[in-house]
Amino acid sequence: MDNHRKIREKIKTVVNSSNYGAKVKARKLAPIVRGWRKYHKWCDMSDSRDSLWFMNKAANRKFRKEKKVSRYQANELCKKAFPKVKTKLFGHRMVKGTKSPYDGDLVYWSQRNSGLYDNHTSKALAEQNHSCGYCGMKFINEERVELHHIDGNHDNWKKNNLMAVHRSCHQQIHWSKSTDKPIG
Repeated sequence: MDNHRKIREKIKTVVNSSNYGAKVKARKLAPIVRGWRKYHKWCDMSDSRDSLWFMNKAANRKFRKEKKVSRYQANELCKKAFPKVKTKLFGHRMVKGTKSPYDGDLVYWSQRNSGLYDNHTSKALAEQNHSCGYCGMKFINEERVELHHIDGNHDNWKKNNLMAVHRSCHQQIHWSKSTDKPIG
């Protein structure tokens, strides 16, 4: 409740300011609204109150009162002032039961964290049973997972050319290759 009142006050301050024209107001509103929506992207923002529908309409009326601003221009300015942000409803997964990062269940935590990586890395993790393709150890939270191109060709994104490895293992792979090559 308090959060919603504060965003309404911020929007009203900008919209009702006589120091700016409609275009400047729209430019000043956009980061405020975008930040608020990104902060609440995990929430259900579908009702008119949370979607800022009323604030959008009030801003539209205020923009139209200015000289040289048509209804079409006011609508376009409101689209810029109240940008849409994709919501990820139910994007946060709760930790199951009595699980803890310290309980030793590395497979559970590795699978849970695989969603943090891009599509290729996530697929490589699943195929390797969430263990490093170089040393065979399970991934834990402290070390970042990297994607290694086995043939060295970074344009080759085929599944059989990609291997998920620890960052330290990735460095080891490349350091060992650089010592094999003759200098010069």
